[in-house]
Amino acid sequence: MACPEGQAGNCAIIGRAGVGFTVLLSPTGPWHHDCRPKPRWSPRLLLPLIAVACYVIGAVWLATATYQHRSEPFSAQGRGGRIAAVAITGVGVLIHAIALLQERRMAPGAALSLGDTLALVSLTIAITAIVMAVKPGRRGMAALLLLIAAVLEAAFSEGARKFSIGQPGWELAFHVAMATTAFAFLTIGMVLAIAQVIVDRRLRSRQPLGLLKILTPLESLESGCFQSIFAGFAVLTLALVSGAFFVQDLFAQHLIHKVVLALIAWIVFGVLLLGRLKFGWRGRKALRWTFAGYALLGLSYFGSKLILENILGKHWG
Repeated sequence: MACPEGQAGNCAIIGRAGVGFTVLLSPTGPWHHDCRPKPRWSPRLLLPLIAVACYVIGAVWLATATYQHRSEPFSAQGRGGRIAAVAITGVGVLIHAIALLQERRMAPGAALSLGDTLALVSLTIAITAIVMAVKPGRRGMAALLLLIAAVLEAAFSEGARKFSIGQPGWELAFHVAMATTAFAFLTIGMVLAIAQVIVDRRLRSRQPLGLLKILTPLESLESGCFQSIFAGFAVLTLALVSGAFFVQDLFAQHLIHKVVLALIAWIVFGVLLLGRLKFGWRGRKALRWTFAGYALLGLSYFGSKLILENILGKHWG
C-alpha cells in the first residue's frame, strides 16, 4: 500500500514496528509459547527425593507404632511397624549418602553450597534418629527428627557453585565435618527443647496430648534435649579449635563475622549447660538460651555465607 505524500517518516516508523511485532510473535520469537523457559527435570534430584520419601514414611510408620504402644503398653502391636520404620529409614540414609557422594564427584573442588550443608545436617539428624529409635523411650523423638531431616533434605540445592576451594587439607575437612555435626546436634537440641515446652504446657493445662503422646515421658524428652546440646557443644569446641589451623587473617579471609558469632554462640551454650548443672535450668528458660545460641550459630554460618556469597560475591578463605 502506497504511503500518502508527506507521511513517509511516519510510515517508516510504523513499518519498523510491524516488523518488530512480527518477529516477537513468530514461532522463533521470544514471546512465542514454544520459546518460554521450561522447567527441566534433573536426574540429580531423584536420589534426594527418594531419601525424603523414606524419611517421611519412616517417621509416619514409627510415630504410628509408638502411639499404639503408648495407648496399649502391654500389646504386641506396633513392633513390626517399628522394625519396618527403622529399616526404611536406613535405606533412606544409604541413598542420601550416595547422593552426596555423587555431588562431590561431579564437583570435587567446589565449595559447599547452602543446600549441600543442609543435606549433610539432614543426614546426621537421620542417623541420630535411627540410634534413638532403638531405645523404647525415644522412638517418638526419633519420628519427629526424621520429619526434620526430610524437611532439610527437601531444601537440597543443585545450583551452580560459584566458588572453588581446590583439594582441601585434612584440617579444613575435619573442621567442616565437626562444624556440620555440631550444628546437626544443636538442631536436635533446639527441636526437642521446643517439643518439651509444648508437651509440658499441655500436661499442666490438663489438655489431651493426642499425637504428642509419642514424645512422653517428659523426662526422656528433657534428657534427650540436653544430651544433644552437650554433644553439640563438645563438637562445636572441636570445630572452633580445628578452625585455628587454617585461619591466617580473619579479615582477609572474610572470617571475622563467622568466628565472632560462633564464639558468642559457644559461650551461650556453655552458660546454658552450666545453668543446667548448677541451677537445674529447664523449660522456657532453657528454651530461651537454646534459641539464642542456635540463632547465633545459624547466623555465623548460614547468614554470613549467604551475605558474603550472594550479595558481596566473595567466599571464605
